[in-house]
Amino acid sequence: MTKKTKIPASILKSLPRKANRDFEDAYDDGYPQDGEPTDETKPSTPEEVLATASVSTVLAISMLHAMLPAKVITRIQAPPSLALVVAVPGPDWIVPITLALTSLRAWTEVVKRGTGGSKTSDNRSVGNDSVAAALGAGRSVLGVTTAPDRYLPAALITAADLRIELKPPSPKALQATIRLVTGRRAGRLPADIVQGLGFDEITGCIRKGSTPRDCVRRLKAASASKRAASSDLADVPLVEDTCGYGPAGDHAKALVEAVKAHRRGAPWPAATRFILAGPPGTGKTSLARSIAKSLGVRITATSVSSWFSQTNGYLNDICKKVDEVFLEASQNGGVLLIDELDSLPNRETCDSRHRDYWVTVVNHVLMTLDGAVSSPASKLVIIGATNFPERLDPALVRPGRLDRVVRIDLPDEDAIEGILRQHLVDDLANEDLGPIAAIGIGATGADIAGWVGGARMVALAGKRQMNLADLIGRIVPPETRTPAQQLSVARHEASHAVILETQAVGDVRTVSLVAQGAFAGRTLSRLNNDTSVMSVADLDALIVSVLAGRAADQQWDAVTAGSAGGSGSDLAHATALVAGKHASWGLGQSLLYRGDQADALALLRVDPAFRRLVEDDLSRLYEISRDLVSRNTDVIDRIARRLVERRVMSGAEVRAIIAGSPMAGDKQARKSGRGGPNA
Repeated sequence: MTKKTKIPASILKSLPRKANRDFEDAYDDGYPQDGEPTDETKPSTPEEVLATASVSTVLAISMLHAMLPAKVITRIQAPPSLALVVAVPGPDWIVPITLALTSLRAWTEVVKRGTGGSKTSDNRSVGNDSVAAALGAGRSVLGVTTAPDRYLPAALITAADLRIELKPPSPKALQATIRLVTGRRAGRLPADIVQGLGFDEITGCIRKGSTPRDCVRRLKAASASKRAASSDLADVPLVEDTCGYGPAGDHAKALVEAVKAHRRGAPWPAATRFILAGPPGTGKTSLARSIAKSLGVRITATSVSSWFSQTNGYLNDICKKVDEVFLEASQNGGVLLIDELDSLPNRETCDSRHRDYWVTVVNHVLMTLDGAVSSPASKLVIIGATNFPERLDPALVRPGRLDRVVRIDLPDEDAIEGILRQHLVDDLANEDLGPIAAIGIGATGADIAGWVGGARMVALAGKRQMNLADLIGRIVPPETRTPAQQLSVARHEASHAVILETQAVGDVRTVSLVAQGAFAGRTLSRLNNDTSVMSVADLDALIVSVLAGRAADQQWDAVTAGSAGGSGSDLAHATALVAGKHASWGLGQSLLYRGDQADALALLRVDPAFRRLVEDDLSRLYEISRDLVSRNTDVIDRIARRLVERRVMSGAEVRAIIAGSPMAGDKQARKSGRGGPNA
């Protein structure tokens, strides 16, 4: 027989009002099943209850008395019958709260459901008959669950006399529990001492034979560990420091500011539920992690495929896994990332052979999502991620759920440069990364991170600091052309760059020796004027710069297919400009408009006179280009040899070499109108 323990009056007084009588009421440490009466034999004195009760029992009873107004307690205890519905924060609260409620009255029917995926939990018609029979007979029915409208029998929800939504225990309830368990009073407790903790985690921190100080210390440490940003976010940049996300980055920054405003008293923002969509490797997961780090919270990362890989695939297990993920996220109170969202099929186009299975899974996810976003206590940032937003079930993206799809596209040149700098940290701090960014167009954020990681590995293997060649070597394919071929292409590109700069056509951004597609090399520049607003002199200077590559090939006796042959070649571009000059823009011998550039090129095939006019002007400008190249072979050759060495050069480096040559004065002459192709 259990030995009775005398409970000091000071400890009994720490319980809320009426608690002494409640402890003397019937209480059972068993687990009542749905429909099972709970009028079994129970201890009759507070001493016996306290001596044998678990910490969870004491905490649950303390919670009820500390958190429910006296009139609600009275209403629960009042005869003759009662239909009571109680919502709890998570599945691990159901059993102790159910048992605590048996200390207030006996229940004929007890319905407790906390997770989905079974016929009982997901079907609200199950249990309707027994609930209706009990209430019709004037008896009492109790329903305890995480989401009453979703799990409890419809008859109980409709006929409920009283609905209660319990939240995590208040400091008052915790103080009462600690005093009853340890026999000593706890000091003042902070309001958020159990934030993020589940019921079992709380009771694990409050231990018999311990001191109140140790109990409080454990609670604070456990809560801090759940609320703190994940340790694996250390290498993740803050949202304001990210690059290359475009509109998605703007949305993330606005979200972070809105949540911070909520912490200062503003309403919880609706923008905390959305979907990130984009090609693989564009940084959807990384952006979600940056959001978590910027908010100083944990991230619960999951994926649809992991729900299946971590279970045996049976419907009940999948649904339980979904509930488990959402419960963990709600207790963490941070960011929930659901990756591979498109793995949930669209129910409208689902294969008929597996339709019943998938409809149940998708419906369960939708209901769980609704419960997570509709609860007033929910402060979750929920982010979905997918490579294929067009495959998503329409119900998933309807208003009130993940109702905004935010795209992340491939980074542009400026974004690539920013991402490179972000991952390089202090490496290559004095290097211009613009040329590398230019040749990296088409890469994803993951590709760029891989470039830096690979370059750093090469440098570490060589026991030296990283250099630009290490990075370039990761971005571009190995060079297979002979040294003579490389120098020929480099002279071609250097001639474009020199004439562009010295004739004041535009500013060179990048000169590259990297072969990409049909191009053996590339020279990228920003023109000073669009062709639609150019003067005759400006247009001629542009054509001369386009022909400069071919002029260099002839100067060094190395004419290549890069000079002509394709629709994108230098010669094709120059011919189109000259044809447009005379037939489209009225800058030649006639003001007659004969069509756009495409029409002008078509005229070359059918109009011999127009063909001779264009050819004569093209030949004249080519001779000017040849003259400029031949007079400046030294500076072109120096830039070319530097280009062979580095493979890419910035416009600033090109301008620096030109500035040290006799050609430096030509650019100023063009700007003042004293020189140029027609001078």
